[in-house]
Amino acid sequence: MSETDQDTTEFIQLLTEHQRLLFHYIHSLIPARNDADEVLQETNLVLWREYHQFESGSNFRAWACTVALNQVRAFTSKKRAKRPCFDTETMMLISERQEHRSAYFDSRLDALENCIQKLPPRKRTFVDQRYRLGCSVESIANQMGSSVEAVYKMLRRIRTTLHDCVDQTLSQEGLG
Repeated sequence: MSETDQDTTEFIQLLTEHQRLLFHYIHSLIPARNDADEVLQETNLVLWREYHQFESGSNFRAWACTVALNQVRAFTSKKRAKRPCFDTETMMLISERQEHRSAYFDSRLDALENCIQKLPPRKRTFVDQRYRLGCSVESIANQMGSSVEAVYKMLRRIRTTLHDCVDQTLSQEGLG
């Protein structure tokens, strides 16, 4: 695979991973869903055109959100005469709050990944089967030789354990 192909593959992976986050970020700044969809499409085009400026290994989320914010500003400038929109100051406050929340949720996600790795192998298998692979509880019960009720109870205990582990981890990091 050539370096260009690797860059394109990396870009597509990063863009795909961040689509939901970008949509929620944009939608937090533009209340109308159709308008948010339109700005997301424009944002994706700009990200594609400007990807050569992105430094591999740096924070894609922060870069993509900055591009999205610029697209929101351009969109609201065009639409301001037609519809009431947030003023720039309000939009910046919402953007800062979204960035803070995204960083917090990224920390929670990192803590969750670490907590999952601490689970005993059998419990990790339950988590992988149910939440990564999307298997039904009935399917897991058949694979693990358990009853459906036992799988539900196991998953409930695992979620409680993971919730406590994430809270404890974030508390130790001063983020809780």
